[in-house]
Amino acid sequence: MVTQGVLVLGFLIVVLILASDAWLLSESGLNESSYKVRHLSMHFPRVFLSVNVEGNDAPTLIEAQWPVSYFPMPTVVFPQIEVHSMGDHDDCSLVQQAHWSQVDALSRLWVMDIGFPGSTCSPRLFVFDLMRNNAELLRIDCGHHIAANDTQSLTVQMGPKGPGCEHERHIYFILGKEAELLAYDILEQTWHRLSLESNKYENMNQSFPIKPVDFTFGIQGELILSDQDGDLYSTVDRLEVEGKSELATNSISSSIKLTHLGSLLGSSRSMIIDNFGTLYYVIPKFGAVVRCAKLANITAEGNEIIYLTSKNIQQIFFTSNEALWVLSDRVLNAKDMCFPS
Repeated sequence: MVTQGVLVLGFLIVVLILASDAWLLSESGLNESSYKVRHLSMHFPRVFLSVNVEGNDAPTLIEAQWPVSYFPMPTVVFPQIEVHSMGDHDDCSLVQQAHWSQVDALSRLWVMDIGFPGSTCSPRLFVFDLMRNNAELLRIDCGHHIAANDTQSLTVQMGPKGPGCEHERHIYFILGKEAELLAYDILEQTWHRLSLESNKYENMNQSFPIKPVDFTFGIQGELILSDQDGDLYSTVDRLEVEGKSELATNSISSSIKLTHLGSLLGSSRSMIIDNFGTLYYVIPKFGAVVRCAKLANITAEGNEIIYLTSKNIQQIFFTSNEALWVLSDRVLNAKDMCFPS
């Protein structure tokens, strides 16, 4: 039955919803009422779902295939059930709560594990090699830089690829409380704290700290960031993280100067930019997906609502055919579905 799956609503850039698809998560040990899907990442036809489980006794990282029919698709636990805690919150060698994932240019799956509330396990990054039978390559303890109480509002993004043939160099974090961006250098295995400042108010030379809530990267690698007031900012050029590691803390501090671009329609989630530089984002409060084509002097007229729903939108993402899709954590009813004519 479709009611045992998690629905993903899809629509093309110009045409609104055309199809609805689902995954059968009950095959991975999850029942209909105990979970919600928070995040999705893709590697060709493979799909990786980060799942929040109410009972804390089930796997939280699930692998599926990209839906190819209107029937729920089978799923499996990634990489296998033995890697997950399954309620044992004292064993920090196991995945406790998958929060986010992304595949890099070397086909490695990076997974952010935030742990369960009250657990003694600190936030960690797990790395799996998708080309070598999902072997675990690396485990990074983030506890010295990301506290357990920071994970409730944690936003994670992998940085853009470097110029030429360079691969992704950094993973970036917003902790939700500080006016800063946290960066992990994949190559050097060092941490950087980047304070965020901008002349937010016109005709004032004084810089003000920015409280970030969401971010993405532009087509030139520039940082695109929104704050808790729904204002949008950007670096003028590609975001570069520089500095040498301090041996005492393995953390470097520097400052990022941001330019104010204008105002969004509200506090955003899941910002994403297409190959033409058009920004798409979600307003969770209203269940709206918004398109913003011109990232300069943004006003309300420059933000176009292209999809509106009462369902809980977790994420928007592009597929290989440049269609924009919406991930919902809830199963839709039959009356909510739309099929091609």
